[in-house]
Amino acid sequence: MPDEMGEIDVIETKEIGGDRVTIFKQLNDSISRTSTIIIRGATQNALDDVERAIDDGVNAIKGLLKDNRLLPGAGAVEIELVKLITKYGEQTPGLLQLAIKNYAKAFEVIPRTLAETSGLDSSELLSKLYAAHSAEDNSGLNVGIDIDNDTENGLLNIEQNGIYDLLSAKQSAIDFATEATNTILSIDQIIMAKRAGGPQMPKQPRPVFVKFIDLVFTIESKFS
Repeated sequence: MPDEMGEIDVIETKEIGGDRVTIFKQLNDSISRTSTIIIRGATQNALDDVERAIDDGVNAIKGLLKDNRLLPGAGAVEIELVKLITKYGEQTPGLLQLAIKNYAKAFEVIPRTLAETSGLDSSELLSKLYAAHSAEDNSGLNVGIDIDNDTENGLLNIEQNGIYDLLSAKQSAIDFATEATNTILSIDQIIMAKRAGGPQMPKQPRPVFVKFIDLVFTIESKFS
């Protein structure tokens, strides 16, 4: 049926990057739900970087359309989680307290990685970030890492700079990481796989090495 096949307004052939391509175009954008993005670059690495950036951007918009709730980015959420989970662990008796505190410590990897990849001192920056989030008036809740290093202390206000993360993406990442960790910790036995059966490979004869001095001595004894 024509309505199932769809319709196009223009069919044209163009040369892009030395290749001839056929383009199907709809002049009325409101009736089309499919778009093609053509990227070009000098090297394959540059093309791969642009492709990943476009893929991340499209997925971010897709996530926003499903759930538009956002969280402060740049490591602010992770530091706040470390603070709150550690506080909860201190109120928990027994060995479970150690597990909770180490679970909280794992969230440091995000701000620490941001600092290290930006060429900053991660240890010094984390201490400043902890101090900002420990303010009694909660004025440092939106403080994160300045990866551009435009500020003197390496920190910036997330809300003023518009740096946010998707709540759905952050929640999924934490859930998957926690589930994977629980799965690994629940393994209490490992079965070692044996080698497959069958005839053994024949042993290769070992090479015979003759010392150069012994060889010279043998040759001289024959001609003496």
